[in-house]
Amino acid sequence: MSPPPVVKIGFVRERLKVETINLQSVIGLTIQSAGIILVTALSLFMTRSIRRTALDYWSAAWVCLALSLTALSVAFRVPPLKESLFSVYLFGEYAFGYLFIAGCRNYSTGARLTGRHLYWLILGVLVAVALPQISDNFNLLFIPHAAVLASLFAIAFYALKPARLRANPGPGLRVMSVALVLLTLDFLHYVPIMAYAELTNQPDLPYLRYTSIYDLILEILLGFGTLMVVMDDVRLEVEDANRELIAARDRLEKLARMDPLTEALNRHGFYSLVKRNDPDRKGRTSGCVVVLDIDDLKPINDLLGHAVGDAAIRAVASGIRSVIRADDLLFRWGGDEFLIVMFNVAEFEVRKRINHLDNVLADTIIPDLPSPITVIVSHGTASFNDLTEIESAIERADGAMYARKEVRKKGQRRETGSLLAARD
Repeated sequence: MSPPPVVKIGFVRERLKVETINLQSVIGLTIQSAGIILVTALSLFMTRSIRRTALDYWSAAWVCLALSLTALSVAFRVPPLKESLFSVYLFGEYAFGYLFIAGCRNYSTGARLTGRHLYWLILGVLVAVALPQISDNFNLLFIPHAAVLASLFAIAFYALKPARLRANPGPGLRVMSVALVLLTLDFLHYVPIMAYAELTNQPDLPYLRYTSIYDLILEILLGFGTLMVVMDDVRLEVEDANRELIAARDRLEKLARMDPLTEALNRHGFYSLVKRNDPDRKGRTSGCVVVLDIDDLKPINDLLGHAVGDAAIRAVASGIRSVIRADDLLFRWGGDEFLIVMFNVAEFEVRKRINHLDNVLADTIIPDLPSPITVIVSHGTASFNDLTEIESAIERADGAMYARKEVRKKGQRRETGSLLAARD
C-alpha cells in the first residue's frame, strides 16, 4: 500500500529542500577551495623571487589547506570515498595550522622545525583517522575539529607576539594578527552552533549554509596578511640596504674630496663644494681667497727626509686651521700649496689672520727631530664679490703669492750676499 499523495508530495518537497541545502553547501565549499587555491598560487609565486623561511612554511601551509578543501569537496560528491577523504580533509587542515604556526615562530624568533616537532604531525594523523571512525556525520565531526582549529589559530597568534613587540610593526603584521583573532573566534563559535544543530536535529540551519564563505573571507585576509608581512620585511631590508649604500657613497665621496695627508679638502672638493650650482650662494656670496705656499720644502725633504717634509706639510695645515674660522674652507691645492676660501669677511681681516701664521710656524715641532724647525710660507690674498669671480680671485691671489715669494728670495739673496761680503 502506497502512502497518501499528500505524504508523497511532502516527502518530495523535503527531499528537494535537503538537496537544495546540500547544493548550497557544496557551492560554498567550491568557492572557498577556489579562493584558497588562488592564495596558494600567489604565495608559491612569491617564494620563487623572495627567499624567506617563514614564507616557505606559510606557502606549504596554504598548499595543505587547498588540498584539504579539495578532498572535502570531492567527499561530498563521491560518497563511497567519504570516510577516507574526511581523514585527508582533517589532516590537511591540521597540517595547515601546524605549518602556519611554524611560519609565525620563524618570523618572530627565527626558530625552525626539527625532528622532534614531527610528533605533533603524528598526533594529527591519529586524530584525523580516528574521528571519521566515530561517525560519518560531518556536522558532528566538525565540532571537535573546529575546537582544534580555533586552538591552532590562537597558538599562531601567540607565536607572533615577539614580532608585535618590535618597534614599529608593519601593517601586514597587524592584518595577520586581526585575521588570526577573527579565525579563532570564527571556529570557536562553530562548536556551540554545531552542537545546538545536532541536539535539536536541525542539521540544515540556514546560518550554516554559508559558513564556507565566512571562512574564505577571513582566510583570504590572513593570506594577504602573510604576503604583506613578507613585503614589509623586504621593504625594510631594501631601506636598510639603501641607507648603507648612501653611507658608503658619502664615505667614498668624503675620501674623494679629502687629502689623506693633511685631512684638508682637495681640488675635487673645491669644485664639488664651492663651484657647485648653488642657487642660495650664486650671485650674492662674497669673501676672500688665500693661496699659500711652503718656502724651501725641497731642502727639507733632501736634508731631513720626505717623512719630515710630510710632517711639515701637516704642521702648516694645522697652523692654518688655528688662524682661520671654523666655517672657512681649507684645500690642499698642490704638493706644498694650500687654498683658503673665507666667506663674508673683509680682506684686511684675512691679511691680519694669515700674517699671524708666521709666528705659529716659527717653532714647528717635528716628531723624531731633536729640536723645532722654522717653516716659512708665502701667501697672497684676493677678494671676490660673487662665486662667479672666485677663479679669477684665485689667479690674483696666486700671483700675489709668487710675488711675495720672489721678494723673500731677493731678501734672502741680499742677506746671503751681505754675509759673504762681511766675511771677505
